Amino acid sequence: MQLGAVLVYDAGPMSLRHGGIDVERVRAWLAKRLPELPRARERRVRLALGSLEGFVPDAGFQLDYHVRHTCLPRPGDERALKRLTGRIFSQALDPERPLWELWLVEGLEDGRFALVAKCDSALLEPEARAAGGWLHAGEARARRALAALLPRALAARAGGGLRGALDLAEDALFRAGALSAGNEGPHRRIDWLALAADDVAAIRERLGGSERDVVLAALTGGLRRTLERRAAAADLGAMRAVTPFCVGDRSFAPRLRLPLDAHDARARLVALRAQSEGFAPRGGATHESPLHELWALWQAGSTRRAELLALELQGLSAAAFLGAKLQAFVPVAPALAGRALGVTTSRLGKRLFVTLDSDAARLPDLAPLADAVAASFDELRRLAAEPPAQAPRARRARAPRRRATKSLEAEA
Repeated sequence: MQLGAVLVYDAGPMSLRHGGIDVERVRAWLAKRLPELPRARERRVRLALGSLEGFVPDAGFQLDYHVRHTCLPRPGDERALKRLTGRIFSQALDPERPLWELWLVEGLEDGRFALVAKCDSALLEPEARAAGGWLHAGEARARRALAALLPRALAARAGGGLRGALDLAEDALFRAGALSAGNEGPHRRIDWLALAADDVAAIRERLGGSERDVVLAALTGGLRRTLERRAAAADLGAMRAVTPFCVGDRSFAPRLRLPLDAHDARARLVALRAQSEGFAPRGGATHESPLHELWALWQAGSTRRAELLALELQGLSAAAFLGAKLQAFVPVAPALAGRALGVTTSRLGKRLFVTLDSDAARLPDLAPLADAVAASFDELRRLAAEPPAQAPRARRARAPRRRATKSLEAEA
């Protein structure tokens, strides 16, 4: 169960004289950090006939194996980086080695480079690490699953868990729509786009709703355009999205109906805003890193059935790595069996990045969908920029006065 991120940097001091990127400097930096990350030097082992697992130090650990170096054909554009990212996340991590990789990708246009990081979810589970030893992660996951499932099941059987009972009924009646066509495979497609945070704020101020509502409205419009091109108009009302978020130490995973049947952007935003008004606001969650937050949100929504999983990370301020300025942060969530599409949003400075992640057998090309989402967002932006409609002025009642004047003249 691997997740990660794509980070794009302005090379700056990381550039070499011949135009490449100093990968040895990256390895030296990581070598100093590894003592703070003991799990990064441990490999997974199976115990008790394979039913439990744990981690032991990897005696043959080699940093060069985990820090990969590759180059795009110059000048490497964003499309080439997206294709490479899809291939990297399609490859399984070696179970005989520590479960992480860091790819340094040079050759990007405009003097940039990218870091593509991926790791197994086990590296993000704090309960899987024990002082002076190791903890059986399988037992920890079993306890977590029981704690999540038993209260809901008991409440539903006792008649007091109305929300849980309704969720179960909805699961039983759920019908997969057009995006679920096709067989699942091991290959992934990853795409992303950037939205101006100022434009999102202007849409919210003028048309209402939260940032989540605006992004989902743009996504819904993009999906509608895509399905119309695929002659799947009959399924325009059948799609649901799970949208997990955190408040304090609690996670919520509401399931929203995407209004694909709405013909215009304003109607889609109004419909989504009406569904989400009863949910608690986002805020209060604290995690060790964006990947910890991504994993926590993914866990909160992974058990709820829907065609889409939409995750929203906290905002990040502009950061630097070894003097290179961060320009883009694109998180990549774990793939879910049965889910046609994963959507993750992350804010960096004044830009909002929207990551699209799909099974290649179900959605073989995400570029048209990304373009359609961008076009749908532009539609919302144009609506927000329109001047407010003015009420028509009332006409003065002069006609009766003229008729009264004529009647007086006739009497004279």
